Amino acid sequence: MKQGSKMKKRYRVLETITTVDGTLYKDELVTFENKEDDGDWRVKDNMGRIWFVDPKKVSNSPAALSKEK
Repeated sequence: MKQGSKMKKRYRVLETITTVDGTLYKDELVTFENKEDDGDWRVKDNMGRIWFVDPKKVSNSPAALSKEK
């Protein structure tokens, strides 16, 4: 039997990231999409917007994710 789609990994933004397209705020949760050729991660915020972020600016540690309400 084939399994359904994998759970996407969730990460917490460690610092506010501002671009010409908007702002991704500290402590916001994002969903990992894929790793880009330049090393950045493509992530999606809770509004469905795509962001390209340095993986050092997000955390998947249980302590950081436990802040989720």
